[in-house]
Amino acid sequence: MSARENITLRVEKILKNMSNPGVGTVSRNFFDFEKLAITQFPAILILPTTETREDISMSERQGTMTINLRCFVRGESIDTLRNDIVRNIEETIETERALDNTASADGTHVVEAEVVEIQVIERNPPIGEVTVVLEVTYIYKRGNA
Repeated sequence: MSARENITLRVEKILKNMSNPGVGTVSRNFFDFEKLAITQFPAILILPTTETREDISMSERQGTMTINLRCFVRGESIDTLRNDIVRNIEETIETERALDNTASADGTHVVEAEVVEIQVIERNPPIGEVTVVLEVTYIYKRGNA
């Protein structure tokens, strides 16, 4: 499995275990948020996007991957609900900032994640959306990305 896949799976697992507020849906597969049941909110769609890579030695490279978390909330106080999910994601990622400090079978290690941007998307109530942008930096052995 690639380093990108491992990192994305780890982010998914961390988000599924969030509480206060907990999430109803966390997925890497596209879903129609307008068709979700009330119990499936808040919902998070994980979208790995761009990545930059550079050599740091003859055998290792460093990658910096961006992951967009599209977060959908539903209720009366949309702004409060968006703020709550952002706070919870940020606190959860901060707690798990070192997603993996040990070298794995594919040689990936020193994985760090941080929230670098928040984008509010205007939607008609009772749905609200906010995108939380994570930046994940990791080091891997050449040929194992």
